Amino acid sequence: MTTRQVLVSLFAGVWVGALLVAEWNPVGATALTMDWLVEVVRSPFDTKFIILILFMGAGAAFIYRSGGILALERAIGDRVSTARESQILTWLIGVFIFFDSYTSTVVTGNATRELSQENYSSREMHAYALDSTTSPVTTFGPVSNWIGFQVSMIIAGFEATRVTAQELGVTAFGLFLQSIPWNIYCFMAFFMVGFISITQRFFGPMLDAEWRARSTGATIKDDATPLSDVSADVGEPSEKNPSLVNFFAPILVLLVTGLVSMWYLGGGYEPGVDIATAFQETDVALGLLYGAFAFMLTGFVGSLAYRTMDLEEASETIIDGFKTMVIALAIIVLAWAIGLAAENVGTAQYIVDVMVGSGVPGGFLPLIVFVAAMFVAFTTGTSWGTMAILTPLAIPLSLELVGPSVLPVVVAMLFGGAIWGDHSSPISDTTVMSSIFAGSDHIDHVSTQIPFAATAAGVTVVVLVLYGLGLRTPFVALPLAFVLTAAAVLALNKLDARRKGLPEVMPEAEAIQSGEVDVERVENGTADERISSYSHLAPVPVAAVVVVTGYLALVFVFAMLGG
Repeated sequence: MTTRQVLVSLFAGVWVGALLVAEWNPVGATALTMDWLVEVVRSPFDTKFIILILFMGAGAAFIYRSGGILALERAIGDRVSTARESQILTWLIGVFIFFDSYTSTVVTGNATRELSQENYSSREMHAYALDSTTSPVTTFGPVSNWIGFQVSMIIAGFEATRVTAQELGVTAFGLFLQSIPWNIYCFMAFFMVGFISITQRFFGPMLDAEWRARSTGATIKDDATPLSDVSADVGEPSEKNPSLVNFFAPILVLLVTGLVSMWYLGGGYEPGVDIATAFQETDVALGLLYGAFAFMLTGFVGSLAYRTMDLEEASETIIDGFKTMVIALAIIVLAWAIGLAAENVGTAQYIVDVMVGSGVPGGFLPLIVFVAAMFVAFTTGTSWGTMAILTPLAIPLSLELVGPSVLPVVVAMLFGGAIWGDHSSPISDTTVMSSIFAGSDHIDHVSTQIPFAATAAGVTVVVLVLYGLGLRTPFVALPLAFVLTAAAVLALNKLDARRKGLPEVMPEAEAIQSGEVDVERVENGTADERISSYSHLAPVPVAAVVVVTGYLALVFVFAMLGG
């Protein structure tokens, strides 16, 4: 909280843990810290995960630098002519980039930034659509580096509790799959981006930002300072022969290779082994590694086949892609190390003893974990660091206080709360990246996103209270959360629009510029609040709903493999 520097803070946490174990000998603590870092890197699971992260970065660099993203811009540019359509498109493209949140922010932001500004969508809204789409989508996968990291955290929780997958009756990957339907916050955050974009019903500071952009053409405030674009990390996209093949083929190969590899490694090809069992017993890190390698290789081959790069440029792109993942890798290694430090000093057992002795009702444990994860992630700015700190504590506590039945809910709430903090914290790396690639003022992005993130979190808290009172099935909790979220957005939109004298449904800039909407009457508070309406059967929203429905169906089929 003091330094606002996640790498320094995580290292300090590891070193302090080593200092305790080394009996306050600083030299011994430093040596032990190095030992712990080497130990986590040498773990077979962790080593495979480090390599797959690098391959993911290289594959994403090929999608961008080969001109695949440029081809996408050209293919969709003529079909998107309004702010509403550009917002929906940002949400839609984010669904396709489900394998890494950094990559999704870079690719989606670059693909839609100019369209958003040309159609007078505020940069604040563009940054929000990027930020609140990327993390939820990569959390669910079904093939992503987030899954590998989250499974590694669950493994750390098992190790802290001294139980095996056989004793619990579920593997770490199986538990992750079971947690997906309970990740209420991520589903609601993702849903809100699409719902608000399609209905054009805003509230809070975003309502003012969108009215400013539509009525004056100022997509950013006069006194705002947009963050610079860091696309120089991987170079400019190639203009030589941009093709949509170089955008879609690597993603499709990643998905197919990753899922087939996990199925095969789990023994799915053997007689009598069903799909669910294969996925629960698989080596998830190795399966994702195969998928990531195929992802990178497809990008490499496509770049050469379409002659968008020569061999030297393609080789440089691999290295540049590796570079984009350096910070992520540093956080990951330190996150693993702080989990090991907590295990060595007995943090988990201490927390378990305190909580069990306090008489906390077991049914409300997921709510406590959710709030704790929100707080830690908000103050540190890292969802992965939060998962690393809390997972080795939450799993032993859950088993001691309630038992295995609560683990899927606790894991889901820990991951969801960590992502809420990531969305709301001004020092979050993904929040900063969203501001960069939307060309938004960073503080304006944070201040406009927080009310939306708080709405999704509020609905999650309501569901968790009901869980504590006896609601135990996600197939009731999740649909209820969707209904509550939609109702909350509509109610807050009506209240805020009425209070500010602005339209409930935001009109397009063209309607304002043509005189169909009288700006003076609106700003004087004398205009009809219902001055705009949209067709929900237009091609862009229909396409978005169809694709998103298919994606969510895939996610739930994936989740059902957990049993």
